[in-house]
Amino acid sequence: MYTLKEILIKEIWDDFIINANFEFYSFLQSWEWWLFQELSWKKIIRYGIYEKWTKLVGVMLIIKVYAKRGNYYFVPHWPLIKWDFFEVLSSILWDLKVFAVLEWMNFIRFNSAVKNTIENKKAFEKLNFINAPMHEHAEDTHLLDLTIPEEQLLNNIKKKDRYLINRAIKELVEIRIDNKIDHVEKLIKMHTQHANRKDWKKTYTAFSSDFIKDLYKVFGDDISTISASYNWKIESILMTIKFWKVCVYYIAASDIISHKFSPNYLCQWEAIKKAKNDWCEIYNFWWVSPDNNPKHPIAWVSQFKRKFAWYDYSLLHAQDLVLSPFYYINWIVETFRRIKRGYYYKKPE
Repeated sequence: MYTLKEILIKEIWDDFIINANFEFYSFLQSWEWWLFQELSWKKIIRYGIYEKWTKLVGVMLIIKVYAKRGNYYFVPHWPLIKWDFFEVLSSILWDLKVFAVLEWMNFIRFNSAVKNTIENKKAFEKLNFINAPMHEHAEDTHLLDLTIPEEQLLNNIKKKDRYLINRAIKELVEIRIDNKIDHVEKLIKMHTQHANRKDWKKTYTAFSSDFIKDLYKVFGDDISTISASYNWKIESILMTIKFWKVCVYYIAASDIISHKFSPNYLCQWEAIKKAKNDWCEIYNFWWVSPDNNPKHPIAWVSQFKRKFAWYDYSLLHAQDLVLSPFYYINWIVETFRRIKRGYYYKKPE
């Protein structure tokens, strides 16, 4: 028998995740992430999943989402469960449904950290889940193994891309790594400008200034700002977030003038080296397209990320548990948005 109890102590939460050796985790599972949610005025619940009330076997963060299209429980890259994922999930699902219905939620959405397999998809279907019309967090990611020597990491990159890194070094491209106010403000400014460029079709919605500043507030030394400058002008800048032994490449922007040795490559390489020096074992490039189709909305940046060769890791697409007929208002709205933006998802294998 499994029960849910709220966890209020950071050490219990972090120790469970760190010592369980999960195959996939990121800063979304950190204690700091829910602190960030609270700064964003989100209502959250931090649950521990206990066997016989005393043995902690899983943890789960629930974000209560209130939107015009419908209210719902959102479970981002959760739950993390030590064993028998679906047995434990089915055991606690009734309680979650009761809690959600009492709070007038229309559905529960799991954007789980389980692999994108037919077996996992069928297991969710047995629990009456259906495919969500839209993703909310990265589902297809690109991971780099940092346990191998730095020289091998560099050699795994194609020769023409290694040339860009080495050329930038020879051209004395300056690398800056710090979280000083001016550096963070530059990231925010370039990220906003990059998202709204008028000279290309690949525009996207930028994170707000408050969103980015709140990340720095809660993650502290585990967040890094890295930039590459040439002739005193920043041409590439990015942010990484570290949790335990995983470093995530999360936000970036560029204004490339020096195309002969695009500083993007050196900036990214320095971020990888820093993560390795910080004893991380995985560098997560975060969201990539499910295939190499150039028409996918993020094909352009996915191609760049995959140049730092290692492997793609695909999570199961978000799954919804319908609790109310009003769910289908949300389904229509999100389906329209997905089609308009051109997103599609990798089928389970």
